[in-house]
Amino acid sequence: MFTGCGGSVGNKAGTAIALRYAKLLKIEQHDGYRLATVSDPWKDGAVLHQYALVDSGGDASSVPEGATIIRVPLKRLCISTSVHAGLMHKLGVLDHISSICEGKYILNSAVQAQIKSGRIKDVGSGLNPNVEMIAQLRTDALLMSPFEGASYGLLEKTGIPIIECADYMETSALGRAEWMRFYGMLVGREAEADKLFDEIEKNYNELKALAAKEKTHPKLLADMLNGNTWYLPGGASIYGALYRDAGADFSIASDDAKGSQPLSLEKVLLEGRDADIWIIKYSRPQNFTYASVLKENDVYGKFTAFQQKHIFGCNAFSVPFYEEAPFRPDLLLGDIISILYPSLLPNRKMVFYTPLED
Repeated sequence: MFTGCGGSVGNKAGTAIALRYAKLLKIEQHDGYRLATVSDPWKDGAVLHQYALVDSGGDASSVPEGATIIRVPLKRLCISTSVHAGLMHKLGVLDHISSICEGKYILNSAVQAQIKSGRIKDVGSGLNPNVEMIAQLRTDALLMSPFEGASYGLLEKTGIPIIECADYMETSALGRAEWMRFYGMLVGREAEADKLFDEIEKNYNELKALAAKEKTHPKLLADMLNGNTWYLPGGASIYGALYRDAGADFSIASDDAKGSQPLSLEKVLLEGRDADIWIIKYSRPQNFTYASVLKENDVYGKFTAFQQKHIFGCNAFSVPFYEEAPFRPDLLLGDIISILYPSLLPNRKMVFYTPLED
């Protein structure tokens, strides 16, 4: 759907604002503006986009050519994903969202209330939003998730700045979560975003250190068939790294795969049949049970985790996994550790996953 400006944009070096985990984002303080550089996840060494964050009413004459000027704080946002809508709620700027894509799928009750009242407008599909409505709402900027080899189409012609949220292409959970510091700058909540990230970082690293003391590493299998393909998180993906941080043996995945790996059922059965634990995400009105999993495909019954009833499910139909987990990886890490090592966190209540019932 989208393409960035490509290549690198020339500019004088500013003072770097230290980011501890994000690899695809660089932010520099310049005289009168901040320059945020988003690296192209699909082209090594290339720049996807540069944004100059200039205070409303500030002088933008020194902004380097090719950078998109963003007047901050943004007050009328169009957001294409539920995860970024949820983050705006956490930062206390829900009133900065004027429109959203596919609002009917959002579980956040505060966002839903704003949609039902008509204050936040639903502008339709994220792949084909209502461009006329977005323009009529005097939108300050659009937060969109970029994809390789796609274009912006009519959205680009509106002249509304498009902020490419490539956070999902980071290779660590904390790397993705750290993007909240950039989003905080966009909406005038920098201090709140920094404080929230510091808390998440502390929680995550404490949990990771706790799991690292364990000498055993249960073998983990993730997800299910989608049609004829099993999309398994790559070893170098956010989730692959998080599973290892939890202490799992996630050797089923290729170490260098950054995104999802499309695998055949035969390949997964060969590599993951003996997995100790199986975690699955799905979205259905009814929760999966062992019986309903078997109805999906009787081959699932051949997996050790099925036979020993070590399957844990997250039903995204009713659990806000995709809205919460990306920017609260500490909560997700806690769930996975609780699944792998039940005695480590005996008093912890699961947030996303629960054991499957018979």
